[in-house]
Amino acid sequence: MPDPLSIAASVVGITVPALHGIQLLLEDLEQFRNASKTVKRLLEDVQSVDTSLKLLQRVEEREWDLLGASIAEQSKTTISSCAQACNLFRTNLQRWTRHSEDGRLAWQDRTSVGFFKKGQVRAMSEQLQYCKLSISSVVSIATLYSSVRHTHITEDIKKAIATTEAEVKDAITTTNKQLIVLESKLDELNLSSDDEEVAGPDEGKIEALQQVEEEHKAVSASQRLLDELLSKAQEDAVAKAAAKNQGCSTTVTSVTFGNQNSGQQAGVINGGAKFWAKRA
Repeated sequence: MPDPLSIAASVVGITVPALHGIQLLLEDLEQFRNASKTVKRLLEDVQSVDTSLKLLQRVEEREWDLLGASIAEQSKTTISSCAQACNLFRTNLQRWTRHSEDGRLAWQDRTSVGFFKKGQVRAMSEQLQYCKLSISSVVSIATLYSSVRHTHITEDIKKAIATTEAEVKDAITTTNKQLIVLESKLDELNLSSDDEEVAGPDEGKIEALQQVEEEHKAVSASQRLLDELLSKAQEDAVAKAAAKNQGCSTTVTSVTFGNQNSGQQAGVINGGAKFWAKRA
């Protein structure tokens, strides 16, 4: 079994630079106080992903061990895809807003971002929403596993399991539908590019195609992660996690600290608890 510390560390190793890139994009977007509603909505989506990734950083080593190396690898792929998309969008945004300064969009840039680039801004928002959806699902299941660390599966926990499983299934359905939409968009853009190839490259269409390709890559990564998570969200999987967690029991021993003083010492062993005492 992989060392849980190495699994957690590898996820953190991907998450930290992703958060840095997201923070840079946030700073760029926050500069434009008079941005369109579409850009403001994108800002909210970037903030949501930032929050989700910070919650993912709090997942403990034991929970990553229970989730497994495959979930960790799929999570890393999803995070990397999200980070790459943010970096690409930030590069495009800086080019689109090259006439603007002092936190206000110049009229040339406002027209460009608010109208001509609206589709790409929306595509970026969608991509971030799917990243948040899959990362939040990882956090939810990790939290569920953590909740059974020191207890048996109660009726309340069974309800939580059912809710989490239903949420993951809904997320899978939504993701599958979006992939169909994106594949249709890719076909349209590729056909359009082929038809107009003789007239020379169109920068806007190249950017749009690149954005949709990145979104398709990210949503595909989310789909694979969610499919893996579904098996971890079912009651039998949570029961196995609970049993594994409870394989470690607390021991209590009485120890002496001199002629008059005594106290208790607690530790953890595998396979059951033993109690013994020593007279002072």
